[in-house]
This record gives sequence, structure tokens and C-alpha cells, in this order.
Amino acid sequence: MISLHFLHTNDLHSHFDHWGSLVSFLNKERRTLRRQGEPYLTLDLGDHMDRYHPMTEGLLGRGNVRLLNDAGYDYITIGNNEGITFTKDILKVAYEKRKFTIILANLYDENGKRPEWCIPWTIHQMAGVRVGLIGLTAAFPKFYSLLGWDIHDPMTELKPIVAALKPKTDLIVLLSHVGLPFDERVAEELDGIDVIIGAHTHHALEQGLTVGTTLIAQAGKYGRYAGHVVVEYDEKAHKVVHKGADLVTLREAPDAQTDQEVRRLTADGVNRMQEQITWLKRPLQVNWYQDTEITSIMADALRKWCHAQIGMVNAGVILEGLPAGAVTRYDIHHICPHPINPCRVVVTGQEIAEMIAIGLKKDFQTYELKGFGFRGKVIGKLIFSHLTYATDPESGEVRAATIRVAGAPLDLKKKYSIGTIDVFTMGHFLPPIVRARQEFYLPETLRDLLAWRLSELD
Repeated sequence: MISLHFLHTNDLHSHFDHWGSLVSFLNKERRTLRRQGEPYLTLDLGDHMDRYHPMTEGLLGRGNVRLLNDAGYDYITIGNNEGITFTKDILKVAYEKRKFTIILANLYDENGKRPEWCIPWTIHQMAGVRVGLIGLTAAFPKFYSLLGWDIHDPMTELKPIVAALKPKTDLIVLLSHVGLPFDERVAEELDGIDVIIGAHTHHALEQGLTVGTTLIAQAGKYGRYAGHVVVEYDEKAHKVVHKGADLVTLREAPDAQTDQEVRRLTADGVNRMQEQITWLKRPLQVNWYQDTEITSIMADALRKWCHAQIGMVNAGVILEGLPAGAVTRYDIHHICPHPINPCRVVVTGQEIAEMIAIGLKKDFQTYELKGFGFRGKVIGKLIFSHLTYATDPESGEVRAATIRVAGAPLDLKKKYSIGTIDVFTMGHFLPPIVRARQEFYLPETLRDLLAWRLSELD
């Protein structure tokens, strides 16, 4: 009987608070397994990078790769935070010094070739057991195509690979950054995959989840946990006889050298963002529940960048104000760290009135949004450019007759273009935007637009 061990992490999102403890845990587990003569692999399932963090932003992912190298990872796949928040060239440079192998089957260049920094699958020998490893990531075709990629449907890509690998392997492990619903569907519909190690939906599966004969494991988010999958393989009977998964809460004392490296790389990232963007003659304050100059600047930047009639943003995207004086790229990143992109939508006047009414509700403004690229606290008030309105002094509700676009009364039947943020196209917060015709702008993020407009202030 051979015990095969898979140590795994996912969705770190550049939260390095527990990274030192994770490295201590990995080193301890691997030392024990080496003493016992049991084979292991160390895997990361993507979204290790997140440009909200100054290390990732300042070093453009190279610091994350350095940490993965130092921690001894063998194989990784990528998530959407790698795939659609960096350009092709930046991602290529970030992975140039990798010591691990990237497995990713459903990402192609526009010319039909896979990127040179990844392979779709591999067969890894673990104590003579042939382990097939396949990697997949979530498909966001509208975003990937704007960066020059062709992202394929993961299930369509997966089926022929599994069929090809089954006769060549003793077991198959899928590295999936597509999410638990997809992983469950794969387990139900596709024979031949023994283990799915997942990500993207941030599920913390304490002892995994068995669907049919497939074991699914996923280890939460932000480096709070690590996963440990064990597969027992009977080499005489040539079959898997047991599979188990454990979710490990990281309580090990941090590895001192690793913590020091995180601090050094973070400082390097901050240092690389010190170029001056502009000089402010006056401070710019922010309030998540009121109109302020800096959020109005952000809304107007969206209007102009997207060539729209109206600009709209939620005040919560600006985390802090800016003092008078020099403003650096780091300062802009600090107050607007979200990997959020501009988006242009077309809606009717009636739908605009509906969105204004939604945005005035307290439960909308105070909603503590998690995910969709938002790295703030609450959504906050909707701030507009080239649109004004008044509310009823008694009810607080918007008075439709007072809504004006560029000074003209709103026509409820007319269609208007709005420059806004991609967050509203993905959530349920503003239904008219979810339904609208959408055009995305990549690779620019909100902070790029904010820096552009601030640099033009008198």
C-alpha cells in the first residue's frame, strides 16, 4: 500500500498574514513525510496574487512567485486574479523565474497556442504511481478577450484530456480554479477523476466532499487554512482503495525567514510606487455616504474614459482621502486598491431613476460587499457625473421630475450611456446594469483612471 500526499492552498489573494505559519506547516509536514518515505506534492490552486496588496502591485506578481518558489511548491494553476488583472506581458515576466510548473488547460493565445509558461496536464510519478494532473481556471471570456486571450469552456476542455489520460495513469487529480458547483458537476458527470482540489468559491471543506467516487477538497481563503489530501493506492491490485481530506487551521509559529522575506518584498513593492502623480493644492476628503470632490472626480473619470453621457461610481471605492502636497502612485493605490475595471453600459431613463432610488437606500449604502474585485468596507452612496437629482424632504425618496442629465430633464424612455465599474455587472446590486449591454475596458483599473484625472487638476 502506498500513501500519496497532496498539500494544497488556494485563494491567498495576497493576504500574507499567515504565510509564515503556512511555510512552517508545510516544512514540518514534508519533513515528516520524507522520514516516513511517503511521496508528496505541494500545490496552489490560484488567486495567489491580488493587486490590492502593495507587494503584488509594486512588483507586478514577481514577489508572489518568489514566495511560492521559497515555499517549495511543485505545481500550481492560476485564478482570475492572475489571468485578468495582469496583461500578457506582465504575467509572462512574473512567471519567468518560477521553480514550479503551471498546469492550465483552457487558456490560449489568440493564435490558438497556449502560453509558453504553462502546460495543460502532466503525469507525475509518485513512488511508481502514475498521477495525472490537469489544471483549469474559471472562464471570463469578455475580460480575457480584451487582454488578447482565448479562454475555453473548462468542461469542454476537460473531457478529452481525461479520456486521453485514463489509460496512461493510475489516478487523476484535477486542479480546479472554477468553483465548487463546477467541481460537483464534474464529479457527477465525468468518470475517471479521483480527486478534485478546488478553489475560486472560497469553500472551507473540513474533510472534503465526496460526490460519487470523486473526492473534492478546498481550503477556504486568505491563507487561514491548508489542505492535506491522502490517497491510498494498492500497487498490487492497481487501484485506489481510500481517499481522505483534512482542512488544517494554521497555528504553527511563523517561519522567521519567511516573515522577513514578506516584509522585504512588501517594502520593495512600496518603494517602486513612489513616483509622483500630482501635487494637490488642497486636501481631498472622502465620505462613503456623501458627495465629495474626490468621488466626483472618480465618477467623472469613468464618464470620460468610457465616452459616456453619465459617470457613476459608489463612494466606497475610495477608502481614504488625500492630504495636500505630493501624491505618489503608492498613495493612489493605498486609497483605491481594487482590481476593478471600467465598464460602459446603456440603460433607459426609467432604469436610471430605478438605480438612483436603489442607491439611496440605507441597506444598499451600508452593505459590506465581499468579492467581485471590491477591497473596501461598504458600497456607500452612488456618486454621479453629469447627472443631478433632488429628494423629497419628508420621504427622502428621489423626485423623478428633478433628475437631469447634463442639465436637461431625464427622458424616462430614452437610452443613456453610463461609465461605471464592472462590479455592478456581476452582482445583484443594480439589476438594470446586470441586464444592460456591457462594454469592458482592460487592463486599466479604477486607480489608473483616478491617477489620470488627478494629474490634470489645476
